[in-house]
Amino acid sequence: MTSTQLTKPRPAEDTLIDALRGCSDVNELKTLEKRLASTTDAPPLFTWICDLLAARRISRGLAARLLFELHDGGSP
Repeated sequence: MTSTQLTKPRPAEDTLIDALRGCSDVNELKTLEKRLASTTDAPPLFTWICDLLAARRISRGLAARLLFELHDGGSP
């Protein structure tokens, strides 16, 4: 295994991060969550966001907004 292979980021994760950054409201996030759940065997979006935060792949602010919207964003 070369050093390039070791440092190369996973494309699926980068694509997810771009999609998460592009979600501007709860409906877009819920749509993304449903699409991921129906087309992949990935962990739930909530778990994936927590993992990205722990790995410092996304900011605390973005993670907080996304997790809030997933948990309680649709409530009045």
